[in-house]
Amino acid sequence: MNAQLTGSVRMAGEAGRGVSVDIHLGEETLTLRAAGGAEIGTWPLDQVGIASKPDGFHLRIEGEEVVLTTDDDARFALALGINTPTNRLARMMAKLRDESTAATDTAADPSVMVDLTEPSASAPPPPPAPELPPLSRRENRLANGLPYLGPLVVAAAVIGLITSILAATGGNTLSFPGDIPAWPAMIVASLVLVAGGMGAFQSPDKGRATIGIGIALGLVVILLTAGRLASDGLVGQALLGFTLAIVAAGVLLAIDTAGRSGLD
Repeated sequence: MNAQLTGSVRMAGEAGRGVSVDIHLGEETLTLRAAGGAEIGTWPLDQVGIASKPDGFHLRIEGEEVVLTTDDDARFALALGINTPTNRLARMMAKLRDESTAATDTAADPSVMVDLTEPSASAPPPPPAPELPPLSRRENRLANGLPYLGPLVVAAAVIGLITSILAATGGNTLSFPGDIPAWPAMIVASLVLVAGGMGAFQSPDKGRATIGIGIALGLVVILLTAGRLASDGLVGQALLGFTLAIVAAGVLLAIDTAGRSGLD
């Protein structure tokens, strides 16, 4: 039953890892030594109460309870003959028994020994890994979405911003229900598109949600101002330009989204 292990010991209920120790199991004794070699103590096994618990082995020594953890709990438990281990420790002990039995059987029967240095001539070679079909030119272009989504959306947003400023010159000529001027909302939608386009310009995975918000705001402006245009002059052209800018941004985002989802 002789065994040499390392581990740590701490008082039960004490936080932390405890003190590093060398563990020596003799025929009838348990000896703990500090890492520097100083002996902590030697106790007869019949005077040590041992219980396996999830946080380690709880030892009752001289009326005190300490918690011992080891670098090989299964070997420690087998050496002590612990019959009620935890579920995890029981699996480790069973594995250790199986390995010990297999090693003994192999040593006793030379016919089961196999030379692992040379591959078996009868073993079939592994099948080759399947080759993936090459990406088409369109798939290469859209592998990470629309390549120039950011700059294109920024260009559309600038057009929307310019037309918003033109709409502002008409006061409330272009307005929501209740004669509320629409140009502030047009400017906000354009600026949100600019922010989303700049984000997409920095990284293909950024800015797409912001672009979607800007498009949604622009569509709300277009729907609420439909049929409320008092004149067809410069303000009417501004609304047309803003509508084209929002629709263009929407088409660009749709192409980018379709390219990503089609290659997932």
